[in-house]
Order: sequence, then structure tokens, then C-alpha cells
Amino acid sequence: MTTPGILSSTRSDQKSKILRERHEAIWAEMRAENYDAIVVAGRGLITQYGYLEYVTGWCPQVRLAYAVVLPGQEPILIMPTNSDAWFARQATGLTDVRAAGQGDVISEQDSLPQVIADVITEHRAGSGKIGVVGLRHIVPVGDYEMLKNALSQAQITDATALVGRVKAIKSMDERAEVVRSAAIADAGMEVFAQRAGLGVAGWELWGDIQQEVRRRGAQHVLVMVGTGPFFNDPPRSDALKAGDLASVYVEITGPNGFWVEKASLFAVGSLSDEKQRLARACLASHAAAEAALRAGNTAADVAVAVEKVATPAGVDFGIWHGHGVGVDHDIPVITQTDETVLAEGMVMALHPNFVNPTTTVGVSVADTYVVQEGAPQRGSKIPQELRHIERND
Repeated sequence: MTTPGILSSTRSDQKSKILRERHEAIWAEMRAENYDAIVVAGRGLITQYGYLEYVTGWCPQVRLAYAVVLPGQEPILIMPTNSDAWFARQATGLTDVRAAGQGDVISEQDSLPQVIADVITEHRAGSGKIGVVGLRHIVPVGDYEMLKNALSQAQITDATALVGRVKAIKSMDERAEVVRSAAIADAGMEVFAQRAGLGVAGWELWGDIQQEVRRRGAQHVLVMVGTGPFFNDPPRSDALKAGDLASVYVEITGPNGFWVEKASLFAVGSLSDEKQRLARACLASHAAAEAALRAGNTAADVAVAVEKVATPAGVDFGIWHGHGVGVDHDIPVITQTDETVLAEGMVMALHPNFVNPTTTVGVSVADTYVVQEGAPQRGSKIPQELRHIERND
């Protein structure tokens, strides 16, 4: 299947253009904060791959890797193996890609921090201000200690927020890539709608959705078919039965690396009054959140819109109400304590999720939006409504 747009695993003029725009924005932030270099960490895990892929156009599938960014210069990649370095060169076109170990996650023979220090010293920044992106949640303690020892004259600080600010605002080209990913998630959801029926096991449906999105180039994939109080359920052998209310999640990155979330509610036959009540409350809160998702409002404003519907319904929350997305997760988080002002070009996943006080019924829906001056642009083409499954298999 031909997929339009950029591909994260290969080079292209369009990808190079996007990366150059990102580099220029990051260099400007570095100069404003007097950074001599930043070190960007990443590994192929959701919430941990995005900074590195955003900056360089590539992140290994599993192993930890780093990039060194110096003002006005293209990133220098430090990969754990020759294999990873080869793939990085194919995907990025960067001229300085170094291999620094054997990639065994349990050995002590790799020394990526020493190579990072060598790069920084080569560029005469060893006694300057060095920022580390991913310091708190990606970089291992051992790597941090080795880096501090190797750059004992440097001032090392957390620079995650620096890249996070740039990363949160998408260019027009990036917004188009988000929409392309959303079309793949929609295709997965429609497969569920076509395949679901009484007696069909959860893991069969999970497999059908996986197959559809994978064949369209999805990279990271989270599929959840939950009929219990919380949506984030692993695939199970339990079959759909009459009276089930299913929260179906299709969360993916497309072949371009851009993340989207789509979730819909499905009723299997007739629902109990309690399930109908929670379904209505969830859909109403989603609509209220969408209405509040405007440039100039805060993330807290969107959370308040959700909770104005939720509080009278007497429900509890499974997790927060949403967050920024793009190349992996982004700022802000939709909670009443996050006062981040929404800006044009932010991309937000809204996912209100409610559970009743007895923890017996849960509901959740999700959509991905591009924030604009007026109404946000919705990535999905599937209406957000309670869908019905009536047929038997």
C-alpha cells in the first residue's frame, strides 16, 4: 500500500526540510538560554523515543542512543551498535554518526557517555553549559554519572523543556502528517466495526486491528478493547457478549512517526441504564472539551470543561483527560493544574475516561486535534458517537 507523506525510516527532501526547520528553532532556543551543547536521549519506547527522533529523524527500535546538538551545526548521532548506526545513516543523511558499543543492555562494556563527552570536547564545549534532554525519564543513572565525570568542568542541566517547547508547535507540513496518521487509525477502527459481534474474542479483534494498521505502515501501536471499568486492557480471550459496552482504542504512529489517538464506544445489543448514563456523560464531556480546545485557552480550561460534565454525573477518572501528541507525547497535559496556554499548531489528544463509584462500569473516547484560532481541526473522519453492534457470528 502506497503511503503519502514523509517516511521516518528513509530520507526525503520533505523530511530534510522539516528537520532543518526544527534545528533552526532549537538553535535559537539554545542561544537564548546560553547552551553550548545539548545531548538528546532516546530509545524505542513510547514516551522515550520522541525527542531523539524529532531532532534527528531516527531512533533505534529498542536500544538507547544519543545526539549531540551544537548551535548552528547538524546533530551528531551516537549509536550503540554498527547496525544501529547504519540504519541511522539511511534514515537521516547525517554525516557524523558514531557507533559506541555492542548494544547489550545488561553488559557494562558500552560507553556512550564517553563518546558524547569526546564529541563535546572536540567542539571546545567541554567547560560550557550542557543541557540533557530526557534527563529525568530516559537517561540511565549510570550514563549520567559517567557523563558528569567525563565533563567535570561543564555545567550540566536538564534541557528537556527546551526541546519540548519547540516540539509542541507543529508546522503546516507536520500537521499534514498528523492527519495522515489519523487516517490509518480510522482504518483500524472501521475494521473493528466490521468484525465485532457476539462471540468474537477480544484478542481476535485486537489482531484484526493490528493487521490493518500495520499493513498501512503503523510503527508504534496500542490497541485496547476494554469492556470493564478501565479502557487500558490487554487483549483477552473473553468474547463480546450481549450488554457489553466496549471502549475501543487505536493509538498509533504512522510511517511518518506522528502519533494519534482514536477511541470509540460500541454497544453490544441493549445496554443497562448505568452504562447508557456513563456513555452519554463521556460523549458530552468530549464535546465540551472540543469546544474549549481553542488557541488562547489553557490546558486547565479544557480540563474544567470535562469536569463540569463529569462532576454532576458522579464519576471518577481513570487517568488525565488528554495531552499533547506529535512525534511521541508532547506538552501540555489536560489537567486542572496545567496552566499552559494552548497555541496554534499544538496537537492534542483528548481522551475523557470515566468510571462509576462502584468501579463496575467504565467508558472512554478519544480524538486527536490540531489547535487553531477557531474550532480545532479534527484528525479523524469518524463521528464521535455511541456505535451499535447487533449481529451474531
